[in-house]
Amino acid sequence: MVLKFSGEHVIPATREEVWVALRNPDILQECIEGCEEMTALDTNEYEALVRVKLGPVRAKFRSIIRMLNVVAPESYTLAVNARGGNAGFGIGQAQISLIPDESGTTLSYEVTGTVSGKLAQLGSRLFLSVANKMASSFFTKFCARWDTPQSA
Repeated sequence: MVLKFSGEHVIPATREEVWVALRNPDILQECIEGCEEMTALDTNEYEALVRVKLGPVRAKFRSIIRMLNVVAPESYTLAVNARGGNAGFGIGQAQISLIPDESGTTLSYEVTGTVSGKLAQLGSRLFLSVANKMASSFFTKFCARWDTPQSA
């Protein structure tokens, strides 16, 4: 199953502050719902263990996340390879852009990915609903670091 979704959020911090926070594995672990581990393997590579519930399917995903096409502090591409055992796996990319404005920084993202296994049997509508809920949760927690959450 192929998935595509996008969004943007205004983060009440400078672009440089957002850039640094997005590269900090401790901050990422705090903000990603269900994230049990987040380890920096290299400057632009991370390993994560995330517990996810999608409808009737519960799984732990071991993921390798790479930052590619890095243009600090403006943009990068996240390449994700997530394996969830019997639940299946997902491979995807996210284009991330950080644009400074008077309210802070607008972070925009465009995600494309493929999922297989039991996850693919759930259908794209449920999967997109959960993905959007997880993104919303991430940005609520991420923005709370600066005490004034905002969404565009």
